Amino acid sequence: MPAQTRLLGQLGMSFFVAAVLLALMDRQMLIGPEEVRQWPFALLSFLVMVGLFFAVAVLVRAQVGKLGRDLGELERRLDETGGELAAVKEDLEQRVERRTFEISVANASLNREIAERIQAETETRRIKRRMELILESAGEGIFGLDIDGRVTFVNRAAALMLGWEADDLVGQSHHGLIHHTRADGEPYPVSQCPIHQAYRDGKIHFGGDEIFWRRDGTSFPVEYMSTPILENRRLTGAVVVFRDLTVCRQPLPPGERP
Repeated sequence: MPAQTRLLGQLGMSFFVAAVLLALMDRQMLIGPEEVRQWPFALLSFLVMVGLFFAVAVLVRAQVGKLGRDLGELERRLDETGGELAAVKEDLEQRVERRTFEISVANASLNREIAERIQAETETRRIKRRMELILESAGEGIFGLDIDGRVTFVNRAAALMLGWEADDLVGQSHHGLIHHTRADGEPYPVSQCPIHQAYRDGKIHFGGDEIFWRRDGTSFPVEYMSTPILENRRLTGAVVVFRDLTVCRQPLPPGERP
């Protein structure tokens, strides 16, 4: 039963008992003989009211005391909850601070890595551009081959001597495009090509008795050197340097020294 309902019931019972007593005394005063003095009944009514007052005061005090104890318990629980919330808040703040520090460290590391990577890429582009300039300024023809014999890069001198655009040669089979036939017209198997042996046996091959075929179907004798490319001790291709022997063998104009 709720405390409020119980208090109302107790008060109602007290007032009901007081009302009955007062009603009985009033009845006695009305029906009693006139010679009976009335002041004892008045005194009894007063005592009943005083008793009722004290009964109500005791009940109210008990209820107020209970409410005070309940309020104290609520305040204690509230304090405990506040302490727990403060502890949770402090723990969360420490976690957030620690996580923020970890993120800051990670961001610093990431920024440093990005800066190093950008620097490395810049340096790589610079070296690549420098190599391209060296390749383009070389008088000999230079091209690279991958492990399958396809052209990976070619310089301007090689493209001019072969009659091709450099971009048209990249990705094409070197042997099938410019070294497919011997000087006597017989087919030249790639398995017998010393240029392609470099990325198979890891040795340098050179010679001066080969011919290359131009795009227009004409050929010219070449002197070449095929050097293997090693990456982490693994053959990944070859670099071929060649020159047109017909140009080298042309007689010099009179008055010029060789």
